[in-house]
Amino acid sequence: MERRVSIAPGALRRLLAEGVLAFPATPFTEALALDEAALARHVTDLAAAKPLALVPAGGAGELFSLSAAEHATVVGVTVKGAGSIPVIAGVGGSIAIAIEMARAAERAGAAGVLLLPPYLVTPGQEGLLAYAEAVCRAVGIGVIVYSRDNGFFQPATVKRLADTQANLIGLKDGTGDFETLQILKRDFSDRLALINGVPTAEMTARQCFAIGIRTYSSAVFSFLPGLATAFFRSVRDNDFAGSERLMNEFYLPLVQLRRRRAGYAVSIIKAGLRAVGKPAGSVRPPLVDLTSAEEDELKALIAATRGLVGKETAR
Repeated sequence: MERRVSIAPGALRRLLAEGVLAFPATPFTEALALDEAALARHVTDLAAAKPLALVPAGGAGELFSLSAAEHATVVGVTVKGAGSIPVIAGVGGSIAIAIEMARAAERAGAAGVLLLPPYLVTPGQEGLLAYAEAVCRAVGIGVIVYSRDNGFFQPATVKRLADTQANLIGLKDGTGDFETLQILKRDFSDRLALINGVPTAEMTARQCFAIGIRTYSSAVFSFLPGLATAFFRSVRDNDFAGSERLMNEFYLPLVQLRRRRAGYAVSIIKAGLRAVGKPAGSVRPPLVDLTSAEEDELKALIAATRGLVGKETAR
């Protein structure tokens, strides 16, 4: 049964002022078919850890490997298992597919959508504006644009979009360009939720907090929600010693492993889930899994987190 969302775009924007967004993996079977039962368990686990919101079918959820029907199932299963946690569905691809996904997410009860960059092409600002406008007009729920790679939104474009689309509620930044972030913070902090969304966003969390951007996405939350929460609290509470310890002993080694091969930003999440005994299958091509030796490295790194934040907290 479809469930209508009860969170207005403005309320969702205010909710996203501070906290951690969790991006569930999309579990697959050995035959790389969607594993709904595993997804339901995964969502229940993440919701219990109380992230700010759940973002299924994002980059970490392998959006661009999903069919439209699979995407609708992923969002529906997540909404059903999220309880009181808002769901913001990743959407993207061609304009027709992005609109189809966004409308299906709205029908399923998602509170909003995260619009990823369009597939393959590198549009100019006029084209990018039209792409985002079309998705905003297609739904009544909140829309967050993901500014990165071939979908970089210049501040002037953000202003034009915000001036005409009332349900544009946020911008997730995947560039780490602090000059642009300062401008966005100055000009749009009272209108849009600004989200740190660089790969392994914890790497720049302290710098973003310093300029007033207090929300970020966390891939680590998918497999170590306790550790991810502990790091967020250390940054929020200005516990520099605590955040520095977690950075040096966990996040820096994790990023070094992630950077060994293109696509490992997604693959390392599923490897992490295997390491903690909550497997979600392999990644779909063209992504590849970590090697056996690399998975062993990740297991050892995760095992060491028990000494950082405590066994129960880390898991």
